[in-house]
Amino acid sequence: MDYVRWAERYDIFYEAAPEGELEFYLNAIERVDGSVLELGVGTGRIAIPAAMMGHDVTGVDLNRPMLERARGKLGDASLAGSLELLEADMCELELPKRDFDLVIVPAHTLALVSEATRQLAALKRCAMHMASDATLIFNLFNPSDDLIHDESGERFLLGVVVNEDDGTRHVLTGINNFDTEAQTNYCIQTIESFDRNGQLIDREELNVAFRYLHHHQVEEMLAEAGLKLIDFFGDFNGEPLSQSSEEMIYICRLG
Repeated sequence: MDYVRWAERYDIFYEAAPEGELEFYLNAIERVDGSVLELGVGTGRIAIPAAMMGHDVTGVDLNRPMLERARGKLGDASLAGSLELLEADMCELELPKRDFDLVIVPAHTLALVSEATRQLAALKRCAMHMASDATLIFNLFNPSDDLIHDESGERFLLGVVVNEDDGTRHVLTGINNFDTEAQTNYCIQTIESFDRNGQLIDREELNVAFRYLHHHQVEEMLAEAGLKLIDFFGDFNGEPLSQSSEEMIYICRLG
């Protein structure tokens, strides 16, 4: 991934995040009386509001351009809590603080890790930084049979984001290319921006690879990482995980 180009458009893409995702994580943070660690903090779309609500948050990301944009946004934020932003690899994370009360890995971030051994390492690092009664929450996309065996190569709509200030409309689309042997989706995501008159003013293609996991593999990894699965859902409203679910959302504790 070209994270410089991604950082410039990250917030636009995540305006079209799955319904309820931001509220789900902020509600989980609000229920915690203690410190929060976010892995894959990006430009701070969750961490900054959480710190504004009065929570003490540590945000980790491997990619400096993302962190630079997050720090830029902090200049306009009034924080009732605190936010520390750190550049680090979540698969090798070793922070001085090892007793966070909540660890979150939102936005399919674990799927951006390209190897199963490193995905397991990331979960072990989560466990390493959790207090004894802490909670880990993360979400992945559900690799349903219909999704991963779709060979149509057709472009699909991810969402439409409208800037109310200037009327700019951003149309977000994607094309999936699944390698089921490698359990990887090589996705081309496109942003087309139109002015209020419907004229195209910008078009950008971004390549991203997701290494997906099936539910039983997540369960096996959690057990190997010393984590106990408390609950799991198929969407951010708490519906049961099913074959047709688009999300896999996991709530874990130390096991």
